[in-house]
Amino acid sequence: MLVTPLHFDGPMVAGGLAYDIDELLAAPQPPALSTGVEWIDQVTGGITPGSIWTILGATGVGVTTFATRLATAAAATGTVILANNHVPSRSLARQVKQSASRLSRAGDDSPPSTLPLPRLASWLPLPDLGDASWDGDCERADAVVLDTWDEMWQPEHWSHTREQRVAGVRWLREMARNKGTALVLTSRLPYGSSGAPRPDTHSAVEPFDDVADVNVWLDWSDDRSPWRVATVRVRGAGSERNRLPIG
Repeated sequence: MLVTPLHFDGPMVAGGLAYDIDELLAAPQPPALSTGVEWIDQVTGGITPGSIWTILGATGVGVTTFATRLATAAAATGTVILANNHVPSRSLARQVKQSASRLSRAGDDSPPSTLPLPRLASWLPLPDLGDASWDGDCERADAVVLDTWDEMWQPEHWSHTREQRVAGVRWLREMARNKGTALVLTSRLPYGSSGAPRPDTHSAVEPFDDVADVNVWLDWSDDRSPWRVATVRVRGAGSERNRLPIG
């Protein structure tokens, strides 16, 4: 009997063959990138190739700060691109350097000046539905962080319906799986929003529930301190809610 070795494409097994269950379970996990937050790494196993992470939170709660920290931490062991179209690029560069300094003080012995840093972009055009080509740098990256994902669409996508948004994000997931690139998508809720978004009031972020392997919801702490509360939900593995330092 001919046995075909497993070929993992991120969290998925490439190909359409039926694989033996024990063989799948015994296969080694692909290497993961750190988020820079120990308890999140423990809950999720880190950012694995081809996985989809989504980060949600109200305006002002710290979505960009957390996404920048995550990108900076992941860049320590992988190639990371951080795209942000609403923060000036020089300001974003300063935030990255500050994140690197905090991560260094938190346990990395390397001085901030020697740590690998993510590459920055103000905008990354997303591929149209069915277009299998993406920017070459994105295809070669270990992780791409889009803060926020909806600011990266071409203008003709701006008036899309909910179904079209779901289809668009599903295609991004397909691209990430095929390229072995982890994809981190962020979106914001109205200022002062709390808890998980509801589809009836936050339709713009509803597609996230459809595609996310890991979903992170940021919420205010009771005393509005520099700490926030993060709820991390891992598909098929439950969720955990814990404190998260911001700033």
